[in-house]
Amino acid sequence: MRFSVLGPLRVETGGRTVALGGPRQRAVLAALLTAPGESVSRTRIMDLVWDDPTPSAAVNLRGYVSKLRAALHDPADPEPRIVWDQGLRLRVAPGELDMWEFDRHTAAAHRLRDEGRLAEAAEAYRAALALVRADPFQDVEGSTRFEEVRTPLRERRDLAFERYVATGLELGRHAELVGELRAWHARQPLWEHLAAQLMLALFRSGRRSEALAVFQETSETLVDELGTGPDRELRQMHRRILADDPGLQAATRGPRVPVPRQLPAASAHFTGRATELAALDGLLGDSGEAVAVLSGPGGIGKTALALHWAQRVAEKFPDGQIHLDLRGFDPAAAPLAAGEALRTVLDAHGVPAEHLPDDTDARSALLRSVLADKRVLMVLDNARDAAQVRPLLPGTADSLVLVTSRNRLSALTANGARPLHLPVLDAADAERFLRQRLRDRRPAAEPEALGQIIASCAGLPLALAVAAARAVNDPAFPLAALAEELRPAEHRLDALADPDGSTDLRTVFACSYRDLTPAGARLFRLLSVHPGPTIPLADAAAVAGEAPRETRRLLAELTRANLLGEPVPGRYGFHDLTRAYAAELAGAEGRDAVHRLLDRLLHTAHAANHLIDPNRDPLPLAPALDAAAVGAFADAEEAMDWFHTEAATLTAAVGLAADHGFDRHCWQLSWTMRDYLDRGRWHDQAAVFGTAIEAARRLGDGPAQIKTGRLRAEALSCLARHAEAGALLDRTLALCRERGDLVEQAHTFYVRARVEHRQGRFAAAVECSMRALDLYGQVGHDIGKANALNAIGWNHTLSGDHAGAIGYCRRALDLMRATGDRHGQAATLDSLGHALRGLGRHAEAVAHFNAALDLYRGLGNSHEEASTILKLADTHHATGDRAAARRTWERALAILDELNHPDARTVREKIASLDR
Repeated sequence: MRFSVLGPLRVETGGRTVALGGPRQRAVLAALLTAPGESVSRTRIMDLVWDDPTPSAAVNLRGYVSKLRAALHDPADPEPRIVWDQGLRLRVAPGELDMWEFDRHTAAAHRLRDEGRLAEAAEAYRAALALVRADPFQDVEGSTRFEEVRTPLRERRDLAFERYVATGLELGRHAELVGELRAWHARQPLWEHLAAQLMLALFRSGRRSEALAVFQETSETLVDELGTGPDRELRQMHRRILADDPGLQAATRGPRVPVPRQLPAASAHFTGRATELAALDGLLGDSGEAVAVLSGPGGIGKTALALHWAQRVAEKFPDGQIHLDLRGFDPAAAPLAAGEALRTVLDAHGVPAEHLPDDTDARSALLRSVLADKRVLMVLDNARDAAQVRPLLPGTADSLVLVTSRNRLSALTANGARPLHLPVLDAADAERFLRQRLRDRRPAAEPEALGQIIASCAGLPLALAVAAARAVNDPAFPLAALAEELRPAEHRLDALADPDGSTDLRTVFACSYRDLTPAGARLFRLLSVHPGPTIPLADAAAVAGEAPRETRRLLAELTRANLLGEPVPGRYGFHDLTRAYAAELAGAEGRDAVHRLLDRLLHTAHAANHLIDPNRDPLPLAPALDAAAVGAFADAEEAMDWFHTEAATLTAAVGLAADHGFDRHCWQLSWTMRDYLDRGRWHDQAAVFGTAIEAARRLGDGPAQIKTGRLRAEALSCLARHAEAGALLDRTLALCRERGDLVEQAHTFYVRARVEHRQGRFAAAVECSMRALDLYGQVGHDIGKANALNAIGWNHTLSGDHAGAIGYCRRALDLMRATGDRHGQAATLDSLGHALRGLGRHAEAVAHFNAALDLYRGLGNSHEEASTILKLADTHHATGDRAAARRTWERALAILDELNHPDARTVREKIASLDR
């Protein structure tokens, strides 16, 4: 039986043509022939046959398969041609498929051409092309996705013809080729390389005017069809023919050097990198870019990507593919000198050793001459710097150079090279990476352990590969054991250690670290103490104890070496594993860096907090080691923005201070964060003040224990952990009484009132607030008195005594205006609005709510703003203004969604109720 797909689909057996049925049935057979001898899933078949399968498509598919099995039945062969094997498999024997025969002939032709046996290669190409009758699967009416099948077959056909022509031109058969070239050019008038080959064959045959006419016709066709002129190759051929360039004449043939095919095998498990592959594919167009630089830290997968892409596009570079390891970061060998690298490349192109100049510049010029008329792909792996690469670059854009380096090689990109910086793999690609290597049941059985391994490797392909190798080598071990070993950050590099220096992470990182300047190496080590996800310049300068200008220069050095990233301008970050390596190197000098950093964060946060709440009791701080490192802010809004940006760093810095014995910094930094965290971030607030209390206890500092205990109790109450909050307030109050501190007693009663309020015990809340008011009055603490008065009024209105609430709230508002307490004014206006609404005085309530909102927006307090907006919306709803209620609830919902607040669900229900 003979299957033919390089043209109309045809099956022949015993000298007769097999009837294959209608279009759909023929398309099913074509789908099976896209993977002859292999199992094809029903989903894949249906994708290739139907654009929009109807529910009956699966039934129809079974019918088509049944009819095809009957049509292809051979009485001498008891086994059917189409068998079920997970999917459907069409049995095809060697010699039965024209596509296989085509591939066999072209593979032989490529080999013969590389060996210099051009005449035999030409015959093999001719034999392959004789099998091509028309466009592949020409008459198959499949889905639009079937074009994905035809495209690679066309490319293989076109490459074979291109190589056939190139071989014939080398053999001097230009006159014989003109007819075939004209026929192909007529079918594919937009194929510019083919037009260039036709022009060359005509020129060599003495038909110069016809060659120029081909250029004119092709140019016009390109403009008409694509709206663009001819590419570089066609324009260059035109210029050379106009100039009667003698270099276009057929050369006298001598011994032929095999075409270099030096690319190492690419990884069989290559994963992801779709964005970078698409960018590299863009180099194949008429972009004019002949050099690309793949940069990234050690272990990020630069070589794997370069080789994967190079193997994929190798056929587009018929004059050879060069791979050269420049050893820029080899732990055991010096970088390859440019002159030696040039020797290797020139030797691959057949330049005899005796013709090599001694001078590097002369060798570089010779290489450009050798490559002038060739299309070669060069992969220059592990380049140390631009100086090592520059002599190896060709002089035209017909060849392409792909450079990999741990450095960014900015000097090359400044001269037109395309930079491609590789990020870590995202979680989905990292999971695919591991699953491809762990071909057993463990990933499915232990998804949590798999996720932990992925998190520990932080998307670094080398780390994932080492972890996968360990799992593969110990198939009986659960993944949970490996995940647990990788969990502690301080031991992670030990868990990923490998005796092979090329895959040991410490060795890989060390190769980049050893090239840093002493100052750059010191900064790299010290930055490991910074606990935040990213590091601003000011923090880096504080860590180093250097001026920002000098620190910026060193940060640039670290980013060029890809030991640090710069995810956004002016903020820098480690990869988790690089941070672990830097921390190992930091040693004792890291403690001083921690001190300088904590000083900067504490004093800057204190200044920011004072702008946000200038009426808060002052906190005396020890002088900063470096006053110049302390940040300053123009206003409260800028201060709040700083807290938003640095929140993760500040929260982590509390733990950093505790871990390194800076207990005073620990509790004082927590204190400065209260106003920022007390806006819905109660989990963080409870954790931060839990750490702060322990620090205060270690110091034996009674006032610090009182402050931190009171603030943690409030956070616990906001989390509905009221019993814990009450017990902590009892201990705090006892400490206050022991010390005779009336102000802190008043503060503690005020917080206890809020705890009682949150449990709906309004009478008890009023009693605690009265106790606080009395104590504040004894010490003349006007801000405290105002807050206590508002609390009394608020709890009165919640218990239904709206008229009684108004007097307390008005007294509170007068005091707050006198002291300039904008936070308190906003809260009190909100309380008054609530009381007035309770009395049915809705217009006055709306006015008070709007006044409170103006203040909250100015203070950047989104949480309280949303709370007041909800009361305003409820007021509109109570007056029957459903449109205003909807608008106002929607304003509140936008804020609550941003805060991920649980009240958002209630608001959605209220909005939905308006439509019922």
